[in-house]
Amino acid sequence: MAVVTIEKREMRLAILKMILPIMMSSILEMMVGIVSMALIGNLGFIAIGAMGLSTRVRGMIWAVYKGIAIGVQVVIAQALGAEDHERIKHAIRQTIGSICILSLIFLSTLIFLPSFWLGIFGAKGELLEVGVKLLRVVGLGMPFLGIVLIVAGALQGRGDATTPMIISAIMNILNVVLGLILVRGAFGIPALGLMGAGIAMASSQAIAAIIAIVVIVRKGGIIEHSSFSSFFRFKKNIISSVYKTGVPSAIESLFWQMSSVLLIRAILTYGDNAYAAYQLGLQAESIAYMPMAGFQVAATAYVGRYLGAKSPEKARSYLREIIRWAVIVSVIGGGSLVLFPKVLLGIMTNDQELIRIGTMYLIYCGLAQVPQNVAGVLGGALRGAGYTKMPMYAAGIGLYVVRVPIALLAAYVFQMSINVIFLAIALDMTVRLLLNSFLYFKTNIYDNPRLV
Repeated sequence: MAVVTIEKREMRLAILKMILPIMMSSILEMMVGIVSMALIGNLGFIAIGAMGLSTRVRGMIWAVYKGIAIGVQVVIAQALGAEDHERIKHAIRQTIGSICILSLIFLSTLIFLPSFWLGIFGAKGELLEVGVKLLRVVGLGMPFLGIVLIVAGALQGRGDATTPMIISAIMNILNVVLGLILVRGAFGIPALGLMGAGIAMASSQAIAAIIAIVVIVRKGGIIEHSSFSSFFRFKKNIISSVYKTGVPSAIESLFWQMSSVLLIRAILTYGDNAYAAYQLGLQAESIAYMPMAGFQVAATAYVGRYLGAKSPEKARSYLREIIRWAVIVSVIGGGSLVLFPKVLLGIMTNDQELIRIGTMYLIYCGLAQVPQNVAGVLGGALRGAGYTKMPMYAAGIGLYVVRVPIALLAAYVFQMSINVIFLAIALDMTVRLLLNSFLYFKTNIYDNPRLV
């Protein structure tokens, strides 16, 4: 009995070491986002709108980077379990090299075709003109952001979530500090306004990328003493494993980005108040969702590692423990949304109409926290086992068979209450749990892992 207790204690400690840094990084990122928006809050609605549009464009490219980062995370987690350290090094170097090439393609379009990106969101007139200038500046940081995300995914695949947290913290804090100096002017530097915010963002990402590379190539680093040319010596079996595993996750993230555009347009038909209440609801919901940010990563990393080590029972034990704690945290977080929606919204606004509309959003999302987060953990386990297409299918069905059609029908055809759209979001999460559960049990990842 004592041995079992020690094993469980070690398991919980390992999971905690993975989850806490990711949670802290997510919280810091949210706070920095609020501060960054506050910096340009007095520059006018055009500046705010241009920053919002650039964030949307960045989100689409981020989705591609994040998917590839998940791909390298799975490859490294499985290689770690198999104790194939050479494969780990090759995977990291080749993925960073390939992301540099891909980033240059993205960068060229951001600089020479910014109107194409902004046109996706319907930008026109002065908003388009200002957005083009900002996007060209912000775009300079995208290749560096890609490197930061790939290094983070690689290190998390090895079970190290602390180093990515530190790198992310440096990047986000620099963004705020440089923003304060460049947006408003200080130390003899003139106020650059909105462009200053863009320069601060790109500069902080560049510095973070340099730090990330130094961390992994320095003595004792994961790929110490690697030459520049080694990042571009591609081996088909490794790079194809990363991209075959990562592309479905990238598509899944893009599903989210595209669906959010459709959902926002549907909500805007109910008026500016409805959209503002929805935005406030999203901020309040993040209080419950943010602690869950690390659970999916932990499921992918530990399931991948122990299936790679041909220890399916250990993989199963880790997943059970992750799900157990995910449910506990989800009940606490979801319960706070259901029981205290007005209190949470009241922290951000005293507008009673916004609170009234946002209350139902928080109640529905609170009820959906357990299915949403358990579905995410199961999706992470499927990815760790090499089945990255399955979570993509579940997300696609949840978003485009449930969430988006109901929202569009409610807004444009039947003119139903906005609460129907909020309900559709909760239904999407429930459907996704059912789908991921079905795929998880049907696939039996422990007997049939896809080792990549």
